[in-house]
Amino acid sequence: MSLFLSALLIFVLRLIDQSLTTVRALVVSKNPVLGAFIGLIESAIWILAVSQVIKDINDPVLIAAYAFGFAGGTLLGIQLEKFIGIGSAVVRVFSPSKSARVAKKLRKKGFMVTEINAKGRDGAVTISWCIVPRRKLSKVLSIIRSINPDAYVTTDLANPTSLRK
Repeated sequence: MSLFLSALLIFVLRLIDQSLTTVRALVVSKNPVLGAFIGLIESAIWILAVSQVIKDINDPVLIAAYAFGFAGGTLLGIQLEKFIGIGSAVVRVFSPSKSARVAKKLRKKGFMVTEINAKGRDGAVTISWCIVPRRKLSKVLSIIRSINPDAYVTTDLANPTSLRK
């Protein structure tokens, strides 16, 4: 196989392998069986990629293809993970009590929101708190931005725990 084709094969294998690594890391806690299956495919691809590099370990082109595939796979995996949007996000909106109410609009759009009245440095504030599917996070942020672009917003990944188990 020509050097170019070998390098391309290594790059593509690492691109796929590393993308799967990123996705598996997020899936494994939600669905261990799916995570294990992704890991099976990922490890087989990794072995194929490494074996291609080891055939000519002193060739810097093959090593570079491996490294660039790793980097590209990381970026691709992040984009895939954002697209899939597994899990939930916690959204907290801090705004002065006298400002527009984001909770009402979010509820109209079907999101559940809890409002907490609090006191901040500059007076009364309302904290609107909701948990949304990650794939809908950008929609929620867009709604908040359209109502109160000056609100202070924080987001985190949610780790829901069921007490029924």
